[in-house]
Amino acid sequence: MTSSLLVIMTPGPDLALITRLVLGGTRRAAAAAAIGMIAAGAAQAALGAAGLAALLNTRPQLFTAFRWAGALVLVAWAVLALRSALRPPAPEAAAPGPAAERGPGVRLAFVQGLLCTGSNPKVGLFLMAFLPQFVPAGADPAAGVAVLAACYLAMGLGWLLVWMRLVHRLARFLHSPRATRFTHGLTAAVFGTFAVRLALGG
Repeated sequence: MTSSLLVIMTPGPDLALITRLVLGGTRRAAAAAAIGMIAAGAAQAALGAAGLAALLNTRPQLFTAFRWAGALVLVAWAVLALRSALRPPAPEAAAPGPAAERGPGVRLAFVQGLLCTGSNPKVGLFLMAFLPQFVPAGADPAAGVAVLAACYLAMGLGWLLVWMRLVHRLARFLHSPRATRFTHGLTAAVFGTFAVRLALGG
C-alpha cells in the first residue's frame, strides 16, 4: 500500500495536466481528464495482462515508436503551455466564467487524459512489473493482478481528485497575471522534461 501511494503521488505529466486544467477554471474538465487517465491505465493494465507488455519487451522498435508518440503528445502540450506563459492573459480571462464548464471542454479534457496516460507505454509495463509481486501466494495470478490493478487505479483516481481540490483552493492566489504566467511556464517545463525522458527511454 505504502509503495503504491508513493508511486501514485510522484509528480508527473498527469498532475501537470490536472493543474493546468484547474487553474484554467475548469474543475469539471479536470475531473474528466482524471477519469480519462484512469480509463487509459485500466486499458493498459488489461492489454498488459493480455500480452501487450510482453510484446513491447520483445519488440524494441514497437516500444520505441510508442515512446516517441507519447513524447510528441507531451511536447505539444509543453508548447501550448509555453505560449500561454509568454502571452499575458487578457483582463476578462482572469476570472473563468460558466462557459469554461461546458460539455465540449469536458469531452476534450477526457481525451487529453486518455492521451496523457495512454500514450506512455511505460504505464502498462510498470503495472505488469510492479503488481504481480504483491499477489498472495497460492492465489490465481491473473485474478490477483486484476484486483490489485483495480485497487491501484482507484487510489490513483482518489489522489488526482485530492490534488484537483488542493489546486482549486490555491487557485485564488494564482490568478494574478504574473502567477498565471509562472504556472503555465512551470507546466511547460514539466511536460518538456518528461517528453525528453520518455523519448530517451529514461
